[in-house]
Amino acid sequence: MSYDLLKKKTYEIKQLQSISALLSWDMEVMMPHASDRGFRADQSSLINGMAHEKMTDSELEKMVNDLLAGNTLSEQDRREVTVLKKDISKSKKISKEFVEKESKLTSEAYSIWERAKSSSDFKLFEPSLSSIVDLLREKCDLLGYEAHPYNALLNEFEEGMTVAKLDPLFEDVKVRLGFLIAKVLAKQGPRTAHLRQSFDIPNQVKLVEKIMDLLEVNKDLFRMDVSSHPFCTNFHSTDIRMTTRYNENDLMSSIWSAIHESGHGRYEMGLSQGLAGMPSSNSVSLGIHESQSRFWENNIGRSQAFIELLFPIIQEFFPAQMQALSPWDLFSEINYIEPSLIRTEADELTYHYHIMIRYELEKKLINNELKVSEVSEYWSAMYKQYLKLDVPNDAMGCLQDVHWSFGGMGYFPTYSLGSFYAAQWYLEMNKTQGLKDLIRQKKYSQINDWHSVHIHQYGALYNSDELCVMATGKSLDFYCFEHYISEKYQLG
Repeated sequence: MSYDLLKKKTYEIKQLQSISALLSWDMEVMMPHASDRGFRADQSSLINGMAHEKMTDSELEKMVNDLLAGNTLSEQDRREVTVLKKDISKSKKISKEFVEKESKLTSEAYSIWERAKSSSDFKLFEPSLSSIVDLLREKCDLLGYEAHPYNALLNEFEEGMTVAKLDPLFEDVKVRLGFLIAKVLAKQGPRTAHLRQSFDIPNQVKLVEKIMDLLEVNKDLFRMDVSSHPFCTNFHSTDIRMTTRYNENDLMSSIWSAIHESGHGRYEMGLSQGLAGMPSSNSVSLGIHESQSRFWENNIGRSQAFIELLFPIIQEFFPAQMQALSPWDLFSEINYIEPSLIRTEADELTYHYHIMIRYELEKKLINNELKVSEVSEYWSAMYKQYLKLDVPNDAMGCLQDVHWSFGGMGYFPTYSLGSFYAAQWYLEMNKTQGLKDLIRQKKYSQINDWHSVHIHQYGALYNSDELCVMATGKSLDFYCFEHYISEKYQLG
């Protein structure tokens, strides 16, 4: 009976969190431009404060402790309650007032970021970002950390991740990426622009719908809309919201943004429906979450086997633009390696330089080594150093990502981690199931089943490393990414 009561209480918390997510989704997708954003920020602040109050309630904590002290729980239920206890302990480090303040500030910051990006003026967003950075520094102190304050934020998105682990990883990745890039550049021909012709948006919308059907994403559990920055959110494992963006002169933007977000959506669909509010209904980390989106976007969506299936579908909607092209032409253009300014449109290799730039910048901001007023200049200097590119404006520079507006510092490293995990899933599946054949045979539900069995069903019951070992027999290994790239580009 006590365990049933515990589930009821966590279910109520989940309901409040889902309402908060719905308010956020609506603000980014459906809300009229002239709406009072301050009122929406107050709504979000109220709901998040209520959820936090329930999560830190002493009665809930006592119930958890009593259940763990007894011997009535099954092995899985004990793991659920143990993880919940950890989550409660972390929540209790933050006050309700702080949660409300953070929610209000970030809700207001989103619309300011949109205006700043639209006008390509970082100065418009600078005051909001300054307030967010100050708040995050305070949050680091409240959460506690060892060695570096940024560790507290990393831990929010990838439990156990630290600067001491990421610094040597990224230094190693930089060197090894350099070798891979040099090998690819020595082989590839001139860049083509077949996917940067004019593609009318109504047909792009229909094309994306058909691709979602091809990939067997359950159309009864999600809807696809448009936002400034593509994202995926969920209110329940049966209610997923995804967005993409459309550019009339860039077909790649809509297709691979949609495939990327559908990977996130699949993860959320695979989480426990019957235990909403308990750890098995939550994702374990953003590194694992990004492994799902990067797997479907890159390992599947940019594979030669998938492009061969995708090519006639694109021809169906845009016959003139695809005239005289072959699937290989499309594959080569989609997988062309070349430094670029926009992270979400970067190739699979130079992409990680985008992440390293953001990682270094955020570390310096949180550790008071960089002023918010210096962000735009620092960003441009790093793009020149890492990618040899000049940043023409703030919209294509430090304002291109939405993450800082919602306080998401510490998030970006999980994109690289997710890519490396995804390559490890790819190699394991290819070894045990013949992944390329499954792609060609359009058995995408079977591919998804592997993820459901090895990742989705566990929710947050195991940490990222435990899941990786359970799924592949070893911890995260960058060699898997190198092997995947070498095979894809036939580097020998």
